[in-house]
Amino acid sequence: MNLNKIISNTSWLIADKIVLMVANLLVTIFLARSFGPEDYGTFSYILAIVAISAPISALGLNAIVTREIVNEPTWLNKIISTTLFLRLSAALFVSLFFITLILVSDFFPDKRQALTLSILAIGNIFTSVQVLDFWFQAKVLAKNVTKMKFLITIFSAFLKIIVAVIYQDILYVAAIYALEIIFTAFGFIYIYLNSAKSSIFNFKFVDFIYAKKLLKQSGWLILSGIASIIYLKIDQLMLNYMIGPESVGTYAVASRLSEVWYFFANALVITLFPTLLKLKSDNANYLKKLQSICDALFISALFLAIFVTIFGDFFIDILFGEAYQKSGFILQLHIWASLFVFMRALASKWLIAEGLLKFSLLSHGIGAVINIIANYFLIPIYQGEGAAIATVFSYLTASFLAFFISKSTRVIAMIMLQSILLPFTLGKRYWYIISGK
Repeated sequence: MNLNKIISNTSWLIADKIVLMVANLLVTIFLARSFGPEDYGTFSYILAIVAISAPISALGLNAIVTREIVNEPTWLNKIISTTLFLRLSAALFVSLFFITLILVSDFFPDKRQALTLSILAIGNIFTSVQVLDFWFQAKVLAKNVTKMKFLITIFSAFLKIIVAVIYQDILYVAAIYALEIIFTAFGFIYIYLNSAKSSIFNFKFVDFIYAKKLLKQSGWLILSGIASIIYLKIDQLMLNYMIGPESVGTYAVASRLSEVWYFFANALVITLFPTLLKLKSDNANYLKKLQSICDALFISALFLAIFVTIFGDFFIDILFGEAYQKSGFILQLHIWASLFVFMRALASKWLIAEGLLKFSLLSHGIGAVINIIANYFLIPIYQGEGAAIATVFSYLTASFLAFFISKSTRVIAMIMLQSILLPFTLGKRYWYIISGK
């Protein structure tokens, strides 16, 4: 693949994530300040519930679709049409489940909160169209998509801020979140139709035998995704039930500032995944490439964690004010999870490339169980700080230590270990670049 094309695509992907990061940060600041810790905590709790359903809607097909397009480019219509049909069906099922749960139970006794969840559930249906993004990733064509997402992200962020400041109502803000997803979906459709010169709405290309094959491959990834999002969001759900919405608010501010940086790892790994797949037949270069990417991810996360540990408290005070003082120390703890999150972004793609999907579920399952247990014991004592400690420990276990369990995954475990040891060796294996030898 042309190096300039990869660099250009990576630049657009990173630019997209930077704009998204800045927009989300501004929205978080205004929502948190306008709502206050308690109402912002309630809104974050509802978002966490919706987030837990996301892996079911996605059906674990994300990286599989990219692989299929790279390996079988002549199947383009079949891959896109079949995957879109599957994800649309799953998203409809999840949304109807939430709405039914709200109508027939007391899951959300507060009617406005129930309506907020319903609106977000309806918006979730349109996330199915984002499967088209994987076509652009496989073709290394991010420019037009990024421009479209720039416009929608900036405009919707502006609307969220205005609505939050004027109305201070989570229901109206949820409506903007849903509209953003809907407009993004139509943007993807428009750009795809112009780029691919084919119609995704011609369902004669839906292959049900192929769909069954995809679901069989993705089954472990669906469960893995559910486990992954559980140990990413379970802390907010447990804080809400064990302490209250105000603690969720102070914790959500810190976790958002920590998690917003994960874009870098995802953007780099996503754009390089097709290239890694093509290198797989050349084992020496394949492993060398894996090591260099893992090194870059770990060192980036290390510098980020050190920076936030030093200045995190200051930024919380400046950006969110006195009401969120507790968020500072939570952020300083939570940011260290990024060391393992960054490397896990690469390891997750490696597991798919190697066909080790069952281990993806095992590692995420371990992380989810450990996070739940750690939260159960730490939250009553340390509240948000306890949840942050539980998060770091669960990521350390699930995204690094768990890879030593199986012989088949120790390759990536050793690659990650070499990256972790890199600062202690002063980057010795890269000295040849400086010396020119």
